[in-house]
Amino acid sequence: MSGAARSARSGRLRALLRQGWPDEARRVAQEPVLYEAAATARPHGRCLNAGCGEGLYSRFLESFGEVSEIVNIDMTMPRIAATRSDPRHTDTAGSLTELPLADGSCDWLLCTEVIEFVPDDRAVARELGRVLKPGAHALITVPTPPAPRVSADVREGYTPAQLRELLSLGGLEVVWQGHCFHLLMRWFVLAWRWQHERLGGGRRSLMPRLAVLAWGHADRRLTVGRPWDLVVLARRAG
Repeated sequence: MSGAARSARSGRLRALLRQGWPDEARRVAQEPVLYEAAATARPHGRCLNAGCGEGLYSRFLESFGEVSEIVNIDMTMPRIAATRSDPRHTDTAGSLTELPLADGSCDWLLCTEVIEFVPDDRAVARELGRVLKPGAHALITVPTPPAPRVSADVREGYTPAQLRELLSLGGLEVVWQGHCFHLLMRWFVLAWRWQHERLGGGRRSLMPRLAVLAWGHADRRLTVGRPWDLVVLARRAG
């Protein structure tokens, strides 16, 4: 094995042993369901990544060649365009209750695990519908009760009927529905929180990334127990 190959292998091993965080397990378990939804209406044109965070699903959006621009919006200015090599990214700071975008300016949007954190979720639904072109699609994920709570959550989540009613305020009609996260992911959340709070003092994770990814892959394959995350694809009326 060459020196370069040994160095690359060592780098991959170090990456697997660094601190692991829940979003990494979430992406592994949730991403296949997002691709399943996207098969019904592929991302294309100008795509809004609403509540993008650190860009967990940047790779997902980049994988669609029909996408011409990825608009990343979060409350604080994202740094996705500066850190990703794909030139289609643009970053903007803004609230989901008052998006800094023109009416009908987006061809597709992704909003994953965000709405449950916003007190005025009705305003979010109206804004998502407002910025979409007629006939455009929105891929949205939220927890569905009973789901593990996060301290910043405003609500536990939404039943399918509640989410359909909420999205209808923005002229959005659900055309596809799926689920993810099962019993193993529920156990993972409890285990990760315990070690983070008790062993890491609420500041660091002692669970390596390798273990976090293993939890995500296990939940993805062993869909045991009631799912607690809802994935919907909705179409803007028009």
